[in-house]
Order: sequence, then C-alpha cells, then structure tokens
Amino acid sequence: VLFRSDPNCMPAAPPTTEAVVVGEGSTLQNVFVYVKDGLGELKFPVPTEPVVLDQQGCHYVPHVFGIQVGQPLEIRNSDKTLHNIHAIAKSNQEFNTGQPIQGMKTTHIFTTKEVLLPFKCDVHGWMNSYAGVVDHPFYAVTGANGTFELKGLPPGTYTIEAVHEKLGAQTLSVTIGEKETKDVAFKIGRAH
Repeated sequence: VLFRSDPNCMPAAPPTTEAVVVGEGSTLQNVFVYVKDGLGELKFPVPTEPVVLDQQGCHYVPHVFGIQVGQPLEIRNSDKTLHNIHAIAKSNQEFNTGQPIQGMKTTHIFTTKEVLLPFKCDVHGWMNSYAGVVDHPFYAVTGANGTFELKGLPPGTYTIEAVHEKLGAQTLSVTIGEKETKDVAFKIGRAH
C-alpha cells in the first residue's frame, strides 16, 4: 500500500526489508563489526573523504555502514521523489532533513560514538539504514558471504563486537600478535 502511494518508486523493486539477509551456509549480511575495547588512549586520524549514504530506487544504500566520529557523511538523493533523512540518534544530535529534488546532497558530521544509529525516511516507511559511528578505523560490515576483515589492528587484546539491527550483539575477546592474522566467528541468534 505504501509503495503504491509514490509513483516515483514504482519502477524500483517492491519495498523489501534488508533487516535479515541470509546467505549461503546461513551467513548473515549487514552485521556491523568493530573493536569495542582495547585500543586504550590511541588516537587515529579522521578521514576527510566522506562516507556516502544514497537514496536509490527508494532504498538507502548502503543498508549498514561505518563512519568515524568527525568524518563527513554525504547524504544524496538519486531518486526523482521527495525523501527525508531522519537520524534517530541517542548520543549524537538527532536530525531530520528533507531532500525534495533529485541530486540534492546534505553533509552531516557525528560528534560522538554510537552503534547502531538508525536512519529512516518518514515519507517511505520501508526505507531504513544503520550507521556504526566509532572513533577509530577498525570496523567492517559483513558482506553477502557473512565475512568481515579488520585490517591493520595493532598487537593487543581486544573486545570485538558484532551488532545486528534485529538479532542483537555478541562480543568476543581476541589477542593479536605482531603481523598475526586470526579468524573469528560470531554466532548471532534468531529474533524471537
């Protein structure tokens, strides 16, 4: 019903949820994985290159993404219809910005950590996205095969957390040595 209310969304695929996307072998896509603890007082440069959140085919792309505190978020409207970006922040400042014209861009910067920060479009109820806002570069989002990689992590013992929008969070402790690579696996349960 909502989908048919906007003829500009008709050429796009029907509204579907990206909340639980399961791949081959029961792998889970769109899980935000990051170092929750163990970096101590280490500081990391903030990228000046913006992370892009686009509105394409009446969906937010990407569905889940990571960004560092202070890094620009460029929000684009690639559709020929009105969208709005409503960030329902708890730790950061909430914002709700309309983008009525195709090609519009808005930039926002988050000032503190927040995992997972939800976005929604108040015009199209099926549109949502989630941001993992952290103060370091050690984060990833699982792909279609459920894998992730945290590159360049210095030697140490860390708490790694995997967070899913519907299925919750799980943490693991991992110790990494000099030039060492480790495989870790999370088992995230089903929603009840």
